[in-house]
Amino acid sequence: MAFAFLPIYRLIRVEEDAPVREASLAMAELTMQLTWWGTLTVVLIAVLLARLLPDVPERIGRRLGAWLERPRLPMFATGTGLVALGSAVVVWHLLYQGLYTSGDEMASIIHGRYMARGGLAGPIPTLPEGWLIPNTLMVDQGWVSHYPPSHIAAMAAFTLLGVPGLLGPVMIGVTAALVALTLPRILPTCPGAARAAALLTAVSPLLLFLAGGALSHLTAGAAIAVAAYAAVRARDGSARWALAVGAAIGVAVSARPLTGLLLGSALPLALWWPGVRARGLGWGLRRAATTVAGGMPFAVALGWYHERLFGAPTRWGYLAAFGDNHGLGFHPDPWGYAYGPVEALVFTSTDLIALGVQLLETPLPVTAAVGCLLLVGSRLPRGAGVLLAWAFLPIVGNALYWFHAPRMYFEAAPAWIALGVLAVVEGARAPSEAPAPWRRAAGSAVGWAAIVALGWAVVGGIPSRWSNAAWTEETLDRVTGPDMPDPGPALVFVHGFWTERVSATLQGAGGMRQDSVTAAMRRNATCELHAYARLREARVRHGRDVGPLPGLDFAFSAGAPRGIERRTLPGGGTIRVRGDVTLGPDCLRELHADRFGAVALAPLVWQGDLPGDEDGRSMFVRDLGPEKNEQIRAAFPERRSYVYGPFAEGSPPRVVPYDEAMEILWAPR
Repeated sequence: MAFAFLPIYRLIRVEEDAPVREASLAMAELTMQLTWWGTLTVVLIAVLLARLLPDVPERIGRRLGAWLERPRLPMFATGTGLVALGSAVVVWHLLYQGLYTSGDEMASIIHGRYMARGGLAGPIPTLPEGWLIPNTLMVDQGWVSHYPPSHIAAMAAFTLLGVPGLLGPVMIGVTAALVALTLPRILPTCPGAARAAALLTAVSPLLLFLAGGALSHLTAGAAIAVAAYAAVRARDGSARWALAVGAAIGVAVSARPLTGLLLGSALPLALWWPGVRARGLGWGLRRAATTVAGGMPFAVALGWYHERLFGAPTRWGYLAAFGDNHGLGFHPDPWGYAYGPVEALVFTSTDLIALGVQLLETPLPVTAAVGCLLLVGSRLPRGAGVLLAWAFLPIVGNALYWFHAPRMYFEAAPAWIALGVLAVVEGARAPSEAPAPWRRAAGSAVGWAAIVALGWAVVGGIPSRWSNAAWTEETLDRVTGPDMPDPGPALVFVHGFWTERVSATLQGAGGMRQDSVTAAMRRNATCELHAYARLREARVRHGRDVGPLPGLDFAFSAGAPRGIERRTLPGGGTIRVRGDVTLGPDCLRELHADRFGAVALAPLVWQGDLPGDEDGRSMFVRDLGPEKNEQIRAAFPERRSYVYGPFAEGSPPRVVPYDEAMEILWAPR
């Protein structure tokens, strides 16, 4: 209840130059206002309707329960899964237009495409800095993402089938169907509520807006659903079902390690513990041993994968890319910002504020409904303890992790929704010890509150979320592969900002880790770092004796040091400058090239051919300037060269023949 209605996030002020944290707190503030006013409005309307139409919620509840319980459970589960799959296809096709919306997805599909070719990694291309995008890195085996393997393997499988965009819809369909099979077994005394929760899971806006994409939460969520269903079957029947439990946990851990470990351990334990008490320790040990046997091949495969790509069986790709500060615990995060107990409390607060609303897009948060159930419910129905473990453990675990967002609780969403439905059902019954008139009025008000909140979601919440998630025309122009003027394979140099070229050079040519690059970009003047990157490249890549490198500031701490200012350029980019220091000709050339703006490479590179994965499409690569571009062109002599970017002030990006573009962007002033 505190997380739903109190502005705990105001306990801290974010560090300077922390845009992600600033956005999180701003969203929490906006959502908190919606929660307070929305809850007040819903409650007032519900109380009024309870006075005017007291019997309507009970009639609706009875009819809805009868309708939901009419089909046999397998048929109901199949229909629920198809509803989720079809809804996610609508999101993927109509809202996202078949495009990915996050760098995580773009990095994963690149790695998945190479895995579909039969390798663990892609080849290291000529000038890796031309292709590197966030969350990818070059290792001895080649070009990879930093993500664990099971989700990448799933993307590879869907790529081989020719339908990579259907990964998310299929995974949410599987999840919803298994949730529909599992919840009635977890809540045997509340079959109607269990089915209602399964159906709401299938149409949850939070889940569907993620299922239109391809984040690793989808693979992990489906695996957790498999583990929960198999654990219930192992509880009620043969221990052989525990093999599936172990395999599912292995997939979940190999997609999202923390969530997989927490829920993969907690759900079987919560479901089997009563059986251990009733049937003896041997009954539980047989299931535990079978679970371990089912998961062991995945543990071995995960260790082998880490050994091959990142140098040690227990070294995750996250740590290889960002260092030890990417791990769990209270310490600076990979960007140098402090993460301690206060930050954990604050950003968990922002997560739960958003989660409560976004699960169903209701102004009355689902988390508040669950809070009411725990505070004033007369008793919890059988099986509710399993749901509480399923819902709450990811909150505790993620409090130890520096990254926060509502999607981090994706795998626990079915439990939150089920608990919310139980809260409505229990509230509609009202405490039996209350006087009859009050009991009837309270129960009717709770029922009306649920009806009004869900109606509000359908009329306002979900359309608003859809509108906010839709591409603007300007953004769509920049993230869609452009039409090419000539047929045949092309090499398209995408003109990004100077800072992007510098950071890619530090990582791809200078061998710097991503967290070090981020700190260096924040704490030094861009021109000074540009010169440093060139010298470091000459030493690392070409073995030249360039003497001592400039002594720049590589301290791993938040913010920029005194004297370093951030400035916005006319084209929309930003650079760091040191006071009134005059830029040299080389840096002025870089600034001049960006005068019309830029286009990000990441949304485009995965849409075309990749080095070693070519089938006649355009290949997108970063514009690194005429000198470096020539090395890339020489590696692909059969491709016609173009440049994609804005070529006039305020104009949208367009494709321009290579020589003409070089003259416009890079010719001496």
